Amino acid sequence: MPSRYSISFAAVVMLVLLRLNIGWHFFAEGMKHYADPQWTSEPTLRAATGPLASWYHAYLPGFHGLEDYLHGESDESPQHAVRGWTDAIINDWDADRQKFVNHYGLNKQQQARANQVFDAYQQKVRSWAAVNRDALETHVHEWRRNKLAATSPAAGDVPYQRDRVSQKQSLLAAEVRGYRAELEKLEQEYDTALAALLDAEERQATPMSRPHPSIRLVDGMMTWFILVVGALLLLGLFTRVACVAGALFLLSVVMMQPFWVSDALPTYNQYVEMVALLALATTPVGRWAGLDYFLHKVVAGRATKGPSDAIDS
Repeated sequence: MPSRYSISFAAVVMLVLLRLNIGWHFFAEGMKHYADPQWTSEPTLRAATGPLASWYHAYLPGFHGLEDYLHGESDESPQHAVRGWTDAIINDWDADRQKFVNHYGLNKQQQARANQVFDAYQQKVRSWAAVNRDALETHVHEWRRNKLAATSPAAGDVPYQRDRVSQKQSLLAAEVRGYRAELEKLEQEYDTALAALLDAEERQATPMSRPHPSIRLVDGMMTWFILVVGALLLLGLFTRVACVAGALFLLSVVMMQPFWVSDALPTYNQYVEMVALLALATTPVGRWAGLDYFLHKVVAGRATKGPSDAIDS
């Protein structure tokens, strides 16, 4: 008599298809991140809300106080915010110049040339800020406006309003990434110009230390984690482990944007996929159509062998 909890062949097929679909989703996302050198988890981490937001924000790299000046809660005008950020960049570059001089022990002639390099790139930053002044001030104004809209009751109660806030947030985040990329390129040129002042002997010295942004480590780990989970699900190898790992990852995504928080972005899809992975973890779906079938045969075969059998074999 069949057990009341046995499932049909059709159910087995559908569970295998569910595993393959989720596996392909993970693998495709991982490949997209791997293939795009510009991809970063920074916008996702920065948009984190809810009780764990500060924990996610701790992994974010700073760029001369960009978030504090342009996106911080302040009563000062957008003009003052942009000017303050520009001054912060220049002050940091001046501090880098002095650190560079002290680290390599530059002579007076080299120090004078380093000052000239700093003056030239200081002017470039000022010129960049002047050209983009209106756009930067508008960005600050729109960011504050959108943040205020996100905290209003309508943002959580009206679906289309929540979507508008989310779309606007994405556009503003893309804007600031563009501004930052331009200044990072200018900063690299500044570093290169300073390095060109060194003679052959000084270039052999220990390089000046630079802080390694933790976001790069997070991006690399996330990309490979998603790829590996997706590949294991597609192959049906260590399936239960892959399902639990994938579910924990999706849980972290949901906790970045808890859908029960009014100003959070919608994460219902991730929540449903997480539950589906946990459901798959309770079944031998990898053995039904995957490499776990052969792995189980090997493990079960070794377990059933007695000591004498092992000697005879």
